Amino acid sequence: MAEVRLDAVLTRLARRLPIRRVGYILKPEAPAYPSFSSERRGHWQRAAATEPSLGIRLWVKGERYPGSSVPALEAAQAARRQGADASEAFHFGVFRAFLVENRDISDRTVLEEVALSCGLDLHRFRVDLKDPTVKETVYAEHLEAVDRYHVEAVPTIVIGEERIEGAAPPAIYQAALAGLV
Repeated sequence: MAEVRLDAVLTRLARRLPIRRVGYILKPEAPAYPSFSSERRGHWQRAAATEPSLGIRLWVKGERYPGSSVPALEAAQAARRQGADASEAFHFGVFRAFLVENRDISDRTVLEEVALSCGLDLHRFRVDLKDPTVKETVYAEHLEAVDRYHVEAVPTIVIGEERIEGAAPPAIYQAALAGLV
């Protein structure tokens, strides 16, 4: 939601700034029984009410909830190797799979289906996922997010020196962007 709002502000300002995504491992290890907890349900209900145009759908009992964020972050690194457009398409494809379609984005098959639907070269994607530097990059970016940007939550967007946590109102992004000029 935060990225959609930031993109809308950039569009209104007729500006295109380079965006550098740094992965933050929200769930490093898969719990024995991942579930859509009542706390998560509350967060999702607020997000769905705040931004209904995104089509966020609450998970229902029985749907397989992701156990870890690491597989999706590794897949994002593999997609990044296919260029900026592929990376961008995959990034939003994963969000759609997770938030709208309620798919388990810790499942490699789901990630491959997202890659294919976003026009990525599936053979190359699979080869890149096996490269050990992909996992190394995920953990290096996580450390950068924590050490350099002091990330403790998702989403966190850094504009210049300003760190914005959560899905802030568009005016917050606009003010931060105005400080860059």
